[in-house]
Amino acid sequence: MKKLSLFILFIFITCGGAESQSNVVQDSSDDTIQDTTTTTTTTTTTIQDTTTTTIQDTTTTSIVKNKCDDCEYVSISELISNLNNIPKFAWNDYQRISNENDKFENDSFEIILNIGPSTDLYFEDNEKYIQKGISFWQNFNLPEKYYGFFYNYEDLDWAINELTTTGFEGGMARAPCRDGICSGANSGIYQEPPHFGVGVFGINSADSIDAYRYGALHIHEVTHSVVASQWIGNARNPQQSANDASPCWLNEGIAHAAGISLGVGTYEEYLDMRSSQVTGRHIQAPFNDYSTSAVLDYYNKSIPGVCTKNPDYVLGYSIGYLTVEAMNAMSGADSAMHMYTVIASGKDFEEAFEITYNISWIDAKPIFAEYISRVITNMFNS
Repeated sequence: MKKLSLFILFIFITCGGAESQSNVVQDSSDDTIQDTTTTTTTTTTTIQDTTTTTIQDTTTTSIVKNKCDDCEYVSISELISNLNNIPKFAWNDYQRISNENDKFENDSFEIILNIGPSTDLYFEDNEKYIQKGISFWQNFNLPEKYYGFFYNYEDLDWAINELTTTGFEGGMARAPCRDGICSGANSGIYQEPPHFGVGVFGINSADSIDAYRYGALHIHEVTHSVVASQWIGNARNPQQSANDASPCWLNEGIAHAAGISLGVGTYEEYLDMRSSQVTGRHIQAPFNDYSTSAVLDYYNKSIPGVCTKNPDYVLGYSIGYLTVEAMNAMSGADSAMHMYTVIASGKDFEEAFEITYNISWIDAKPIFAEYISRVITNMFNS
C-alpha cells in the first residue's frame, strides 16, 4: 500500500534544484482555461514493474496490446466514418483499464506531497488523482516515489528551497510561475538516480473555476513521469532520452488524453472538457488553422528532440490530444504507452508506431490529419 507524507507550513524535507536545464517535460498554465507547455527541468523515478512489451531479439519486436474481446475499436480507415464514436470508444477503454487497475499492487510506492506555508489549496484531492494516474499505468515502469510540490507565488522561494533540500533542482520551481503568479505545472523524472518522479504545481485562486484543475491536470502530469520512466534502465538520463525520442504532439497528447479521460466522472463531462480544452486554447493566428494541410504540416514539424522549441508546441494539447484519442480508439487506451516502451527499447518513433498500430506513420498521418481537421472544425462550428 502506498504511503502518503504531507508536509505543511515550515516543515522541511529533502529537496533539490537548479534551473531549466534539467530533464523534465513541463506544462505551465497561465489562465483558468489553458496551460501552455515548455520543456525544462527534470524529475525522477526508479525502476519497477513489468510492461507488456516483449523484445524478442535484436531485430524483431512484438507488442502485446491490452485490448478486450468484447470492446469496440476501429481501424484507421474507419476513423472518419466513425467521427462521433471515436471519443466514446476511447473513453470506454480508459474506464475499462482504470477499473481493472483499481487495486494498486505496489506496496513500496510512495506519494509525497509538499504544500507551501501560505498556500491555500482550492482542491483537496491532489493525492487521490495522482494515485489514480499511477494506478492506471501500473503495468508499466514507474518511479518508486512521486514528489508533488504545491505552492503560490508568495511561496516560490520556499518551493525552491524545498526542492533543493530534497535533492532536486530548486530552479524547476520557477517553471509554473510567471508575471507574479504560479499557475502551471511541470512533471517528469529526475535525471540523477534514483529517478524519482517530481511534479511542481502552481496554485492560483483564479484557477479554482477551471474544471481541468480538479484531477485531470494531476493525471496529465503523472503521465509525463510515467512516459520518462520507460527509459529507466535503458538510458543514463531517462528524462532527456524520453524528450529526445518523442514527437511533441505525442508527448502532450498521451498526457492530455489520460488526464481528461480519467479526471472526470462521466462521459458527458469528458465531452465538455474535450471541447473546451481544444477550442479554448489558441484561437488566434497562426494557431487557428486546422485544415488538413495545416495539421499535416504540424506533424511534419514535430521532430523528436527539436520540436520542444517550436512555437506550435501548444498544439500538442489539441491536435496531439485528439490524435492519441484516435489511436486509443484503434488499439486501446494504453497503446501509446506500449509504443513508448518499444521506443525505449531502442526503436525510433516511426518503427515503434508501425509495430504498435500495424501501419506506417507515413501512411497514417494524412488520415489522422483529415480526421483531426474535421473534428476540430466541427467543434468550432457546433
